[in-house]
Amino acid sequence: PDAMSAAHAPHRYRGPMTEPNRPDDPYSRVHYRRLIAWERRIAREAPFLRRLLDAAPDRSTLDLGCGTGEHTAFFAGEGARAVGVDRSDAMLEAAREHEAAGRGRFVAGDLLDLGAALAGEPPFGLAVCLGNVLPHLREDDEVARFVAGVHAALAPGGALLVQILNYEGLLASGTRHLPVNVRPGDDERSEIVFLRLLRDAGGGRVLFFPATLELRPDDEDEPLRVVQARRVELRAWTRATLGPLLERAGLEPEWHGDMQGGAFDPETSPDLVVIAHRGR
Repeated sequence: PDAMSAAHAPHRYRGPMTEPNRPDDPYSRVHYRRLIAWERRIAREAPFLRRLLDAAPDRSTLDLGCGTGEHTAFFAGEGARAVGVDRSDAMLEAAREHEAAGRGRFVAGDLLDLGAALAGEPPFGLAVCLGNVLPHLREDDEVARFVAGVHAALAPGGALLVQILNYEGLLASGTRHLPVNVRPGDDERSEIVFLRLLRDAGGGRVLFFPATLELRPDDEDEPLRVVQARRVELRAWTRATLGPLLERAGLEPEWHGDMQGGAFDPETSPDLVVIAHRGR
């Protein structure tokens, strides 16, 4: 796999796979930094992200639903003023390791009230909402509020980049699961298995079942243990449902099928990626 330079490589989290549960934070028990091959992902996406940053009217990036902050840290490494926003205290706690190292800044905030989260911030040249965050906003009015907040946060000529799964293709094909991720565990005898199951809930909704398992092949009694599993209802946004909301907010959408800027094919593209431009 491609390797990133030390300046751009995300911090590798070395802590335990889980932490004490916080009832009000559904993401508190799993460190997603451990479940995704972030170095390879960022290296794969970097050329596309750099092109967008270079084309922005201001070298600044707003990372919406930033999670543990890997994309924010990447943009900071590219010399951008990079701010990440997330509502999960657990995610922000991990992300602030980047902040302590000078790789971006992180604030707590709700995507439906960006004005409060970004009070006093200058406008941004580029906003990103990556990793299938947007489908957690299930209603048209929620996305309309989110997009209006992004429009207000962008400088004239700025752009919003959104990446979600290609639900149009997933539902048409009856796909029931995403690729399984297997990552190193807490010790040399274990591995982490990240499983994501899908079920069409009808009405433009999808039931999403992310599960984290621990694989210990030498354990004869319990070789595979469920660490955490969740049930999440998501909105299966498509070009037909998302496009009009972007246009009403004054953003002009440009559609792609992956994070390399490839053309969108509703049958074969893994993702639905939109660059929504704000006029000057």
